[in-house]
Amino acid sequence: MDDANLLALLNRMNLWWEGEEVQDSLKKADHRRRDFYKIRERLMTSQRSIMTVRGPRQVGKTTLCGQLIESLLKEDHVSGDRILYLTVENSSILSNPDGVIEDAIEVFKTNILQRDFRDVDGTVYIFIDEVQKAPNWADTLKYYTDTYSNLQFVATGSISTLIKSDAGDTLIGRMDERIMMPMKFIEYVRYESVIDEETVYDESTELRSKLAESIKEGDSTALRGALSRFFGLYENKKPQLKRLKDEYLLKGGYPGVLDETVPDSYTVLDTDLQNTITGDLANVFNVEKPAKVLRVLSLLAASTGSKVSKSSIADAADVSRQTVDAYLEHLDEFYLTNRCPTYTGSEYSAGGLPKIYLQDVGIYNALNGTLAESTLGNPDAMGPIFETAVCDHTRRLQFFLSNAQNADIYYNDSGGEVDFILDGTDYLVPIEVKNGDTTSRSLRGLKRFIEERDAEFGICVNNSDVLDNEDSIVHIPAWMYLFFC
Repeated sequence: MDDANLLALLNRMNLWWEGEEVQDSLKKADHRRRDFYKIRERLMTSQRSIMTVRGPRQVGKTTLCGQLIESLLKEDHVSGDRILYLTVENSSILSNPDGVIEDAIEVFKTNILQRDFRDVDGTVYIFIDEVQKAPNWADTLKYYTDTYSNLQFVATGSISTLIKSDAGDTLIGRMDERIMMPMKFIEYVRYESVIDEETVYDESTELRSKLAESIKEGDSTALRGALSRFFGLYENKKPQLKRLKDEYLLKGGYPGVLDETVPDSYTVLDTDLQNTITGDLANVFNVEKPAKVLRVLSLLAASTGSKVSKSSIADAADVSRQTVDAYLEHLDEFYLTNRCPTYTGSEYSAGGLPKIYLQDVGIYNALNGTLAESTLGNPDAMGPIFETAVCDHTRRLQFFLSNAQNADIYYNDSGGEVDFILDGTDYLVPIEVKNGDTTSRSLRGLKRFIEERDAEFGICVNNSDVLDNEDSIVHIPAWMYLFFC
C-alpha cells in the first residue's frame, strides 16, 4: 500500500488526530472491565516498552485499546498526535501485510507527528491490534524500541503460542505479557451494579485473601469467617446475585452477550465461534476441513467432565489420531479449551487420560443446545454446565494463589474422584462440584483425598445455596464461590 492510501486508512482509524472522540467502533463500550484498570496501571508504570495482551477472539481486546486511548487523551491529557492505533485485521492490510507496521509508524511520524521521535517531549503510544497477522512483527518492534527510548507499544493477539513463539528470544527483557480472558462472574455483578462499584472488587479480594490465609495457616477458620460475614452482609442482595449466577451459567463471559437475551446470546456466540474456527483457526493452521475441528469441539463439549480418549474422538469425528492431536493443540492456542490432567502428586509422574473442558460456559451451551432458560430446571444438564464454569473460575483462583505463576489444575480418580485439585509449592486444596445440596452427599472421594494426602481442608461448591462446614469440608454456594475466584 502506498503512503497516501495508508495515511488515509490510518486517519480513519485515528479520529483523535483531528480532535474527534474515540470512535464507538473502537472502544465499543463505556463499561470498563477489571482488566482495563490492571493493564492501564501496568502501561503507566512498567519499565518494559512492549506490552502484549493475548486472549480469545471477541474477548474485548480491541475495546481495551479504544478505552486505553480514550483514557490517555482525557485523563492523562496526552496529545492526540502522540497516539497511533493500527489494526492489522483490515481487509486492505491483510491482502499485503508485509512491512505494514514499519510503514504505518513512518507515515505517522512523517505526516502526523511531523518530527523525529527523539524530539518528542513525552511517551509516544503505539497500539497494534491482531499483531500476529503482521509478518516479522517482533523484529520490527525490537528495532523501534532499541532505536527510540520513548516509544510504548501495546500489541494484542488472539493466538497464544504464535505471539509467544514469534516474540521468543527477540523481545526478552522488553515485553510485559498480559492475558485477557472472558469475563468472570464478578464482572456480571459489577456491570449490573448489584454491589457498589467501589466495593465489589474489595469484597472479592478479601474473600480470596482469607482463603490464602486459611491455606497458609492450615485451618479453614479465616475463610469460613469471611464467608459467613459476606453471606450475612449481602443477604438482601442474594436474589439478584443468584439470578445473575444463573444468567452467567447460561450465557458465559464474552462481552458481546452482556446486554443480549438468552436466546439472542446463542446467535452471537455461534457466529463468533464459526468465524473463529472456519476463519482465523483454519487460516493460521492451514486446516483444510474446519468443519472437522467444530466436530471435535462438539465432541469435547458432549463429554465434559469425563476422561477424554483421543482414539474415541478420532473414530467419532472420522479423522486420524494425529489429526485429533493437532486439533486439540489448535483449540488450546485459540483459548477455546482447558485441559485438566490427573493429579499424581509429582511433576515427574505422568498421569492417565485428561479431562478437557471448554473455556467458556456460554460456548459450551451453544454447542450442546443448552443455551435456554429451561435448562436451569434440568439437573442432568446443569451438572456439566456448572462444572464447566467452576473449572474456569478455579483456574483463575489458582493463578491468584500461585502469584500469577500458573493456572494449572488437576483432577483425582484414585480411591474416589475429586473434580479439581489446586496444587502449589505450599498448598493442596481439593475441590468437589455438586449441582445439588452437598451436605446430603457422601463425598467419599473428597474425604479420602483429604485424609490420604494430608490436605488441611477441602471445598465443596454447590448450586443449592448451602454454606456450611463439616469434616474438614467447607461447603460454599456457587454464587459466592464464583464471586471470589
